[in-house]
Amino acid sequence: MDSTRPAPLQRLSIALLWAAVAVFTLTAGTLQFTRTDLDPMAVPLSTYLRGPGGACLRGAYYLMAASLAVFAFAGYRATLRASRSALASALFMIAALALPVVAYTVLFENTAQENLARLVHGLAAQATFLCLVMGMLLWSSRWQQQEGMHTRRAGVVLAWLAFVQMWVLALWKGLPPGLTQKLLIVLILLWLGWAAWQLRGESRRG
Repeated sequence: MDSTRPAPLQRLSIALLWAAVAVFTLTAGTLQFTRTDLDPMAVPLSTYLRGPGGACLRGAYYLMAASLAVFAFAGYRATLRASRSALASALFMIAALALPVVAYTVLFENTAQENLARLVHGLAAQATFLCLVMGMLLWSSRWQQQEGMHTRRAGVVLAWLAFVQMWVLALWKGLPPGLTQKLLIVLILLWLGWAAWQLRGESRRG
């Protein structure tokens, strides 16, 4: 790989990832303090998709989905041919398709389609977390073996922490669900920021 300057696809992915992480963090973080009607420790982030500020958070979800879709291609191209993972790219693309469904299905509350929308919402949210975390593990392990990438070990650590936290969220029902879910989201956001850093300064591998 020529390390002089990123390829156009990677520059787009870097910009989208940074923007998505910043907007998502700012929007979701602000709502934790402004929505005094909700207990941030008890309710998952999806509860904030409705009511005051819900439209802004849905917009952050859509922006994040777009950044994941572009990263699915950019991350693949930024990896040496021998280490490329079509599965990792596919997992990020599935997450990119599922995340808008998570945001949109909350709009069917108090309608005739509410029960179906709630089922689809739950399945889409689980698919998003599972695909992201597994994709993170695949990509960070591949990048750890690649010369020229920055702070490679940090991505592996973050990915494994997210993997453990995902199962804590799924299996440890005694913990506050809002807290455990948001810890997982924080780890994913940190990993995406790390991934953007990996792409920075890297050009497309031929």
